[in-house]
Amino acid sequence: MMTNGILNRRTNDLSYPENFYMKPMHIKELNRVVELQKYVYNNLPDKNVLFMDSYEEMFDDMKSGAKIIGVFNEANNLIAYRYISFPGLDSKSLAYDIDLPKSQMAKVVHLETTVVHPEYRGNALQSITLQYAAEEVETLGYRHLLCTVSPQNMFSLYNIMKNGLKIKALKRKYSSSENPDGLWRFILHKDMAIESYNKPISSYMSGLENFDEQKGLIDRGYIGFNIFRENRLLNYAKFGDVSYQGIPA
Repeated sequence: MMTNGILNRRTNDLSYPENFYMKPMHIKELNRVVELQKYVYNNLPDKNVLFMDSYEEMFDDMKSGAKIIGVFNEANNLIAYRYISFPGLDSKSLAYDIDLPKSQMAKVVHLETTVVHPEYRGNALQSITLQYAAEEVETLGYRHLLCTVSPQNMFSLYNIMKNGLKIKALKRKYSSSENPDGLWRFILHKDMAIESYNKPISSYMSGLENFDEQKGLIDRGYIGFNIFRENRLLNYAKFGDVSYQGIPA
């Protein structure tokens, strides 16, 4: 499991190498997480791509076992983090959105928010922290990774799917006073026990913004399997059997 390395920092049109390291953060460091989240949010051109987690929500989650993996530069500044939680049978579990069997819900991990400082984007920190988290939770006996991604956030969607998560639902989530109907979100899932998918029975291409078509495909048993960034297309496929790593479906 990689916990340190070198990345590129970009500032004032200049790029230079910098050391970084990763570690689980303590609940006492939560203020640093909130500060970075606020900074990144305030600098987003489209605020709908990031749902803000409150200090209180993360604090309560961490008391219940949630983890925040922090990424720090050589000056020990927090430059990115990945927030993961373990919803169990709680009603907020995304397992309900994809009709995961109740017997599997104790093995679910939520990939909550990933935030990267603008000066450190382009270093695959989303992928690096996801791989770190997946390895850690798999050793603890967890099996299912679940997350939501905004259809407007092409970069995050590409990175999540590149790491093996597949689109299993498309719904409105996170209703608030500003957005009472909620925000459109893809719900993605990876069963870490699946070794490989066999050849698809059938497949379709759908435009990223064609929600009605995608929802129809999902209702008919298709999953979002690949994304093509150049033409903003998603490949939806239906599969028969899959190969498991010695674990029954």
